[in-house]
Amino acid sequence: MDAVVMFSWIFMVLFIGMMITMGVMGGKKTKSSDDFATARSSYGPIVIALVISAGISSGSTFMGMPGLAFDLGAPSLWYPLLYPVATVIGMLFVAKTIKMYGDKFGTRTIPDFIGDRYNSEFLRITLTIISILLIFYVVSQLVAAATMFQTMMGIDYGVGLIITGIVLAIYVFLGGSHSDIMTDAIQGFLMFITAITVVACFVGSVGVDGGFGDMINLIKERKPEGAFDTLFIPGNDTYGSFWLIALLFIAHLPFGILPHLGNKFLAVKSNKDMKKLIMYCTFFATILPLMGLGGMLGIAVVDPAADIRPDQIIPVLFQEIFPPVIAAFLAVAVLSAVMSTSDGLIVSLTQLLANDIFRKTIVPRMNISKNKSEKLELLISRYSTILVIAVGILLAWSPPQFLSIFMWIGIGGIVSATAGPLVVGALWKRSTRQGAISALLAGTISYWIIYLPFGFDVSNPFAAAGLGVFISMVVMVVHTLMFSSSIQKKTVESEDLTLN
Repeated sequence: MDAVVMFSWIFMVLFIGMMITMGVMGGKKTKSSDDFATARSSYGPIVIALVISAGISSGSTFMGMPGLAFDLGAPSLWYPLLYPVATVIGMLFVAKTIKMYGDKFGTRTIPDFIGDRYNSEFLRITLTIISILLIFYVVSQLVAAATMFQTMMGIDYGVGLIITGIVLAIYVFLGGSHSDIMTDAIQGFLMFITAITVVACFVGSVGVDGGFGDMINLIKERKPEGAFDTLFIPGNDTYGSFWLIALLFIAHLPFGILPHLGNKFLAVKSNKDMKKLIMYCTFFATILPLMGLGGMLGIAVVDPAADIRPDQIIPVLFQEIFPPVIAAFLAVAVLSAVMSTSDGLIVSLTQLLANDIFRKTIVPRMNISKNKSEKLELLISRYSTILVIAVGILLAWSPPQFLSIFMWIGIGGIVSATAGPLVVGALWKRSTRQGAISALLAGTISYWIIYLPFGFDVSNPFAAAGLGVFISMVVMVVHTLMFSSSIQKKTVESEDLTLN
């Protein structure tokens, strides 16, 4: 047996054992449906910062972005450089508000929060339906995990998918958000070590004959259109101009409040910890995306004639430059990136069924006792875990070309819908329910109109999402101003009539 494969199996067994152990521990902490959904007020800011940063830096960051760098070159690094900054800025706007509302009203999900914030069942149900698009995100994570199994352990891609699904199903089924948070904190730490290692290897030009300058020259020789002296790729739908890069940045402003990330704010022990949380998130979330440099190093290290998919570059690079035991360990750390996002996504999707549809929509319309509804909700939460994973595996059976782009098909629709109601609504107390509805619909519709038939190639959901986010926020402001002015005018006229 190849040494890398042998060590990969050893570390993989240890890793899976640790994940299942965390699942059992999370199961002991999970006494209610609220525990499963949020792990409310249970963890400190460093733990949650690791969890959120790990969730932001998914398999796309650890495999997809290096894959883009390997395929396109330096201009693709705009993505890992800008998206953590935009994400943290967006979190600054809304994190404290989500935590405050969650503690006060018992909200469990982002659709739940928006519904309560604007006292609108329409907003909650509509965003619940839109949030089903997270399944695209789940698929990209499953593909990344199966690719790691295939590349590092020599097993069939489909078998890797099934192994990933079984492990996720066990520990998420047992402990929900508690298992998600405990495992993700450990995975986030492993990811941090891996990212630092990749940055050090890039700076030290490990695996390249000569020094740093020789590596830069070799990259330019092998990929002149993607060398470090190139800022944009003419004609490229994502990295072709400054304006496309700006739209990529705008698209990520609401990223940190996606359902699987925004609900993590509820798990922080106290609202007083939110400043520390944002500070720690800024540090971790900025370091992890530097994995993209691994793709650039791969251009110089890996034989240009090698027949590999771009998303395979990180495990292939590890095998090229590290001893088998280190390559295997780092490969498992990359798998952590996949698991850390997958479990949070799965919990969020289960809560669309258990909380947003069953608890908030069905229960109030039926004569169901509180105890019975609580038990049913916990059962729905757990068993829908299996449903979500099964659907994800089916959709992931034929892998997409680029994970980073594929997952944004769904994310783009969600951030376009939530930008106005969440980002503007958190900053502006005058925001109205009618404005939020208009913004949600305008952002969603504009995203799909731009993304599918008009304007941009389907390989670039970033630009469509950036425009959707911008339109959603503008509509929120304009509609609220117009509506508020109308209400104030009617109120004044009514008061004048009463006085007369």
